[in-house]
Amino acid sequence: MIELWYYVKSDFFKLRNSSFFGAHILFPISGVALVLLYAVFATVSDINKIAVFFQLFAIAYPFVISIVCEIAAEQEIRAGHCHNILVLRSRTKAILSKFLLLIFAGLFAILFSTFLLIMVLPVTGTKLILPVSSLMLPVLTLWSSNILLYAVHIILAFRFGRTICIGIGAIGSLLAALLQTGLGTGLWFVLPYGFGIRLTDFSLKFVLQVLPTINAELKLGIDMCLGMTVLFIAILLIWFSKYGGKCAND
Repeated sequence: MIELWYYVKSDFFKLRNSSFFGAHILFPISGVALVLLYAVFATVSDINKIAVFFQLFAIAYPFVISIVCEIAAEQEIRAGHCHNILVLRSRTKAILSKFLLLIFAGLFAILFSTFLLIMVLPVTGTKLILPVSSLMLPVLTLWSSNILLYAVHIILAFRFGRTICIGIGAIGSLLAALLQTGLGTGLWFVLPYGFGIRLTDFSLKFVLQVLPTINAELKLGIDMCLGMTVLFIAILLIWFSKYGGKCAND
């Protein structure tokens, strides 16, 4: 654990002069600004404005994940084609440290977004019907249901480079938007890009007591999300232990 902690600190200092941390500030501010514009001009209920916040971030999250994963991978690729990370004593801990830094930076960004929303949404005349504690369930659901995408896009970024990684992230966000609609019924729980938008929506309904019980579809979705998250993290660790530093951009 001590060695892993040193790896995380090292990755933190490597990325502090890049756009990595700035992206985790810029994207939340931009997202909340869009929600505020919607809240000002849309004639919908206050709870629908909060729902739009979660929908917007759930749709954008796959694309944002692809960008920050590419930033983290690009830093290593430029530093001697990943030589610095490949010669470390434990490749597993090396990639795990990047994975942990990425997912917890993502958690910070979502919490920061929620804090901004709570602070500025009343300016538009919108009342926060839900207490802050109730908002934590959809917030944590949004974050946790997208953890597996970090594993997927780390592999894409290291192996295939910027274009493929960010391109698939953009497609993933489009898929998330489609899976939110009726087209996603009976399909969202087998596609990783559907977990965030659907499970966050379910959790918000649960908090609002619109969904008092967990139905069969939701239970299947939760099980699939958990299973795929464990699977893709395992794939990431095994794949990187054999990774030779080759990138399709080379």
